Parts: sequence; structure tokens; C-alpha cells
Amino acid sequence: MRNAIEAMKKALAESDELKAYNAAKEAYDKDEELANLIKEYNVQATLLETEGQKPENERDTAVIESLSTRLRELYDTIGENKSLAMMREAESDLSAIVGEINHAVQITIDPESAN
Repeated sequence: MRNAIEAMKKALAESDELKAYNAAKEAYDKDEELANLIKEYNVQATLLETEGQKPENERDTAVIESLSTRLRELYDTIGENKSLAMMREAESDLSAIVGEINHAVQITIDPESAN
């Protein structure tokens, strides 16, 4: 049994999906522009949340509108980032493989679960 597990681990390690994931993760991790955009998004979101938690008569609607606009801009820019797109695609592909492995194990343990 251990040999089969080791063979599966080796096959996964050599798979195109894992190689693509590792390359995408490296690009994602090194993308300083994306990291800065995400940091700014988080700061802007915190500021908006803080402003929104104030009593209604103390809220500055101009600040809320400005922050909301900037958040939408950042969201769109982040969503268009190539490193992020590659990472999402690679995660999805790898997740599909892991799902297939889990499904195969589940069917082996409980053949009736395939129905």
C-alpha cells in the first residue's frame, strides 16, 4: 500500500498541473505591483468600514463615495492582473486533480457512494 501512495505522490509531483501551479504561485508571490494593489485595497476597505461604523449623522458621504469608487477601481485592476489570473487557473486545475484523487479514494472506501 505504501508503494502505491508513494507512486501517487510521485505522479502528482511530476504532473503538469502541479508544475503550472508552482510556476504561477512563484509569479504571484513575486508580483510586487499586485501585492501593493492588494495592500491598498485592504487599507481602503478598512477606512470605508471605519467610516461606515460611525453614527449616521457623523458619516462623511463624500469620503464614503470616494473610498467606494477607489475600491471598485482597485478591485477591477486586481481582477485583471495576469499573475492573479494564472494563479486562479492553476489552483482550479490542481484542485480538479485533487478532487479526482479524493473521489477515487471515496469510491474505493464506499463503492455505493458512486451512485
